[in-house]
Amino acid sequence: MLFILIEMFIIYKITVSNTLLIQELLTYKFINTSIFKTVIPQIALLIFLLSILVFIIKAYLRRSSFEVRLIGVIISVFAALYYIDDKLSFSIFLSAAGIILAISIIEDSYSMAYQDELTGIPSRRALREDLMKLGNKYVIAMLDIDFFKKFNDTYGHDVGDDVLKLVASNLVQVTGGGKAYRYGGEEFTILFPGKSISDAIPHLESLKEQVSKAGYTRKPSKSKGSKAKKTSSSSQLFVTISIGACEKSTKFKDANDVIKGADKALYRAKKKGRNCVSK
Repeated sequence: MLFILIEMFIIYKITVSNTLLIQELLTYKFINTSIFKTVIPQIALLIFLLSILVFIIKAYLRRSSFEVRLIGVIISVFAALYYIDDKLSFSIFLSAAGIILAISIIEDSYSMAYQDELTGIPSRRALREDLMKLGNKYVIAMLDIDFFKKFNDTYGHDVGDDVLKLVASNLVQVTGGGKAYRYGGEEFTILFPGKSISDAIPHLESLKEQVSKAGYTRKPSKSKGSKAKKTSSSSQLFVTISIGACEKSTKFKDANDVIKGADKALYRAKKKGRNCVSK
């Protein structure tokens, strides 16, 4: 906010100033040709092009849609200034820039609130909201990665984060109408609206097998000062998950009771030796 205020103050000073040097700088022509005769000074054109180039590079490196939307904002503002003498076109393009920016802020705010930053799947807050939309028939499955703490201590938190992403990418492919959420840490939740426990179990078994076969390729690590094991060659790592499922019934009357029932089933799955589904 301070930077924006300073910028506005500088622009104000420039506009009210009659300094010849500033006028010459703003109207300086790099290329003296009829092709570049526009209402926008060439230095402004250069700044627009540089801004677009910077955001294209950032969008490519970060794989982020936010920078792509900013490119749209810059192009819309440029078009508005190009058609500044046409009041209708000026208003349309400037309004388009504002709408793109507003939508971008709303989408980013939603993602921050309802999506897990690390894995990209819906977060616990999204789960809480969806729990309130469930009907009278549903199944909740709680699952976590087996021996994840030991895995983290052995290979380091960076590899642990990559494994969480790998598991999450498999969970979103769950069949049977299930929807995956990150509950916290290495624990995840899957909702099956309108399903019975007998309907959900085959899909959970299939998911368990899919995760156990999805290997993570660990890149060579030669960093000093790291507690993780150092390797000079890539290696394939595999993880398994334990799943506990519970259905809404007369015993488990609301979503909180069903989650507690699924947690107990998860503990039973771990006692059975892990890498299994329990109900």
